[in-house]
Amino acid sequence: MRRARSQRGVTLIEIVVVLALAAVMMAVALPTLSTVFGVDKRRASRELAATMRWTYEEATIRNQPMRIAYDLDHGAYWVEAAEGEVRIHKDFRSKEAWDEYVKDKEEADQRVAERRDRSSTGAQQSVSELMSNAMGGEEGGGGFSLAGLLGGGGILPAARGGEFQVNRFQAIEEGLMGAKKEFPSSVRFWGVWTPQFEDVLKPHDEYELEAIQADPQGAQGYRVVYTHVFPGGYMEDSVVYVSDETGEDITSLIVEPLIGRVVVEEGQAPIPDTRDREQRE
Repeated sequence: MRRARSQRGVTLIEIVVVLALAAVMMAVALPTLSTVFGVDKRRASRELAATMRWTYEEATIRNQPMRIAYDLDHGAYWVEAAEGEVRIHKDFRSKEAWDEYVKDKEEADQRVAERRDRSSTGAQQSVSELMSNAMGGEEGGGGFSLAGLLGGGGILPAARGGEFQVNRFQAIEEGLMGAKKEFPSSVRFWGVWTPQFEDVLKPHDEYELEAIQADPQGAQGYRVVYTHVFPGGYMEDSVVYVSDETGEDITSLIVEPLIGRVVVEEGQAPIPDTRDREQRE
């Protein structure tokens, strides 16, 4: 009788227990395997490339400038639509010149305010004097010029429309392809390059993030970079680098500006020589 009972084999309960344990082990192992073989990174790269292409087509359909926002510090991206006119700098040199002009303008405004406070008559400085001071005229002698900025090829204007408020954007509503998406925990932005920057802009490191989070105004310090898209069929020159957690396994998303195509390549693609590209185009 004992011998017959021992040859009966496993019971149904034992089979269920074994299958349950196997399911738990697979659930734990699958995310690790996806990370090891780069499945998450490749999927995330394809989805981002599809969003970039969708933005290019949507800007034409809407006849409205748009941009893809990359939150480098949080591994997230989304699409925004312009609410008015959009202007971007042709390259980082034009951006530096404009930033310098804005700084000089603010200093000139401060000098005017101080002079007005001291003046018993309350006379105001003329616009021509203000611009002369801001751009290094007779007083400043800096010789700053707006050549290469407005109207000079330094800034690319978008189609005009609506209220004159430059570079105001609104995030795409939920439910559309351009709504906010986040990378899996095993994927991150390695960096992004556009002509607005001389080099690849990378996320903050852990120590910089701690300092930002400790600052009450720290949210303003997170790095968000944009690829602008114009309804005339132009997508801003960009290279977006997506990597695994280690930052060693990189996928590059390279924008071809005039046709809006996004080329996905494994490895770290070099920053394009925009001057050479302009000559060829």
